[in-house]
Amino acid sequence: MKRDIQAYRQGKTPGLLSLALALGAANSAFAQEPTRAAPQAEASSEDIIVNARRRDERLQDVPLAVTAVSAEKLRSANITSVSQLSQVAPALVTVPSQGGGRSQPNFSIRGLSQQEISILGDQSVSTYVGDMVIARVQGINSALFDIGSVEVLRGPQGTLFGRNTTGGAVIIRPNKPTNKLEGMASVTLGRFDTFNTEAMLNIPLGEEVAFRIAGTTLKNDGYVYDELLGRNVDGIDQQAVRASLLINMAGGAESLTTYEYFHENDGSSGIFLKHANPNGSFNEAAYRAARGFRPIENLLAEQQARGIYRIAAGTPVFNRIETHSVSNTLTVPVSDTITIKNVIGWRGVKDAFRDDLDGTESSLFPQERSDRSNQFSNEFQVIGSFNRFDWIAGLYYFREHGRLQAESYAGAVDPGAIEPEHVVDYPGPSYSVTDVEGRNISYAAFAQGSYEILDGLKFTAGLRYSKDKRKAVIRNRLRSGCRFTIDDDGNPGTPEILPPLSGCIVSSSASFSEPTYNLSLDYEIAPSKLIYIAHRHGYRSGGFGSRASTQAGFARTFSPETVDDIELGAKADWRFGRAFLRTNLAVYHAKYKDIQRILTDPGITPVQAVTTNAGSARINGIEAEILFRPIPAIEFTLDYNHTDAKFTSFITPAGQDLTDTPFARAPRNVYTIGARVRPPIDSASGELSIGGSLYHISDFNGEDAYVPGFTEVQGWTLLNADASWNSVMGSNVDIIATVTNLTGRKYSLLTTNLNGLGFTSHTPGEPRKYTITLRYRFGG
Repeated sequence: MKRDIQAYRQGKTPGLLSLALALGAANSAFAQEPTRAAPQAEASSEDIIVNARRRDERLQDVPLAVTAVSAEKLRSANITSVSQLSQVAPALVTVPSQGGGRSQPNFSIRGLSQQEISILGDQSVSTYVGDMVIARVQGINSALFDIGSVEVLRGPQGTLFGRNTTGGAVIIRPNKPTNKLEGMASVTLGRFDTFNTEAMLNIPLGEEVAFRIAGTTLKNDGYVYDELLGRNVDGIDQQAVRASLLINMAGGAESLTTYEYFHENDGSSGIFLKHANPNGSFNEAAYRAARGFRPIENLLAEQQARGIYRIAAGTPVFNRIETHSVSNTLTVPVSDTITIKNVIGWRGVKDAFRDDLDGTESSLFPQERSDRSNQFSNEFQVIGSFNRFDWIAGLYYFREHGRLQAESYAGAVDPGAIEPEHVVDYPGPSYSVTDVEGRNISYAAFAQGSYEILDGLKFTAGLRYSKDKRKAVIRNRLRSGCRFTIDDDGNPGTPEILPPLSGCIVSSSASFSEPTYNLSLDYEIAPSKLIYIAHRHGYRSGGFGSRASTQAGFARTFSPETVDDIELGAKADWRFGRAFLRTNLAVYHAKYKDIQRILTDPGITPVQAVTTNAGSARINGIEAEILFRPIPAIEFTLDYNHTDAKFTSFITPAGQDLTDTPFARAPRNVYTIGARVRPPIDSASGELSIGGSLYHISDFNGEDAYVPGFTEVQGWTLLNADASWNSVMGSNVDIIATVTNLTGRKYSLLTTNLNGLGFTSHTPGEPRKYTITLRYRFGG
């Protein structure tokens, strides 16, 4: 390592490695600590504990790019749902799923994301609540309450966090029961008639058992007004509760059982018409006349005159979700050096939502969806530590079953100003149902070990082998008959026939497997100063398309996609007198192969959009998380993410070369700049905290296939502010005030692009919002 640093100083080390070694050399050159032990204790107030490698470690000791968001930060930023996390973790880009609206957010990390939201495909970014993975985006945008922290793991995590983590993982960690009697109750009031409540009670039941229950309600009237309905259509009405039981047993064994319930019954996304294509098929004169449509360009002009927070759709949209989750984590120390851990969990989801995908008075594309799914998983781990060697090994099993039914009309006869509550009630022949049932099973075995070669120098290697089995049953149909043809005689040389509704069913099955791995070398060049290099191979399972119109089309699978990356980073804590500085930096290069994209396939008659492997790409990036505290009362932060994603090959099923088009959901720059002041006041008066942040995201392409003038999403900048007075005048009362989008910036996100039909719609971003929270605490 010393020779490498010397080579860098002589200008002999090129590229990304130069940067990493430069950071390390600078850390070494300016290190202030004379010993290894004293600074460690001195910096303990800044220690953040994460579980990014399935064991508790200091954030600064983990040779991975990890963003850790504390409970205090979530409160001060007024983060109440999963989709808002991007404002406090810029590495995580959150957009609505196409056709899924706000209830089904799409996550992107380092440019990797997935537009397919049915059970036949998987996401690139895995979400965990505690130790249990949440496989589906349906119901994932639940309330955040009584949360200890949120960890965002950036880059492939295929060894310890399983398949389908090519982009990264989001880990939400609820608070565990404690051995102290404590409780909390709060109420939040604000703009749009916001009325939120939260409560928590922690009860120790003797020395070995503790019980914790927490719940929340979120309610507001929304901010998108439908002139035809005469009311707002995007209000929120959610309830959630979590109960946890912690049992400490003989020998240090621990059992944590958690049940969580979430319910939502409210409005939808408030979609509005953003772009119109006068040459779209729905705008042809005869087509419009037969259905009572007005020219799309006229509808767009009227929408632009209203602004993004007023629409005239006349659609009674709704969003209904119910989830139940149960998990148990059992930890048993076998000896002083070996611990066994087992994580078992089950989750069930029911949801139904209705959106007017065009956001206009015409019935261009009304849609209604319902999902029913359940999952079961079990992960067995053995964790050990021996002298200089730390290791973990385990077995993983996952099973899920679900069914999606999406009803839509591609150009329904216009029913008048107020549209039917359910899609099936529209007049006309164009009613269609995508009915997809899936059964997925995954098995895996994994192992990872870290060996300290020399003092401060560690080598880590991990390997996982995953096998995925998938089965799909398709029942897509029209009002009068089947929506696809089948091969009734088993002879591919004869034409497929259109079966009756009674025979409208086909099934397909496939299996996929892949070894994934990670290698890293990290060196603590001085206390609390770490440099590392890591290489990882990640994999996301293949699957089936749900939109074909022939049995042969349904039998076609899309292959797994893979990512290979190299990441170099430096994590350093600095002290200059009373000042504290943290500089966590990472650069990476990733190769992305067999990219899964939803594209139009002219080889399927009639032409359909299907999930296919579109090509390959390379992604380069720079990430920085900087915290500077010149004195204990003042703090500045910068979280910056630069993503340079470019296709190296992108050929559509139609043979169109899109290699030079922008990458989907990969903004080039995303950053948050924050400042906080904690004025020194008499401790008997409480604690004051005043903060502000500026969040910026640059322009990006919002869809798998780029369409100039239609799929671009304009970037935006938000200014937020907050103030809190904790322990008011020495009491157990806290007061928290927040203002988000202080300047009232108007922005929107792409929801649906159907420019070939004639329109693109967006969902408006939240306007200026202010809240005030009154919280009472006791015990603890």
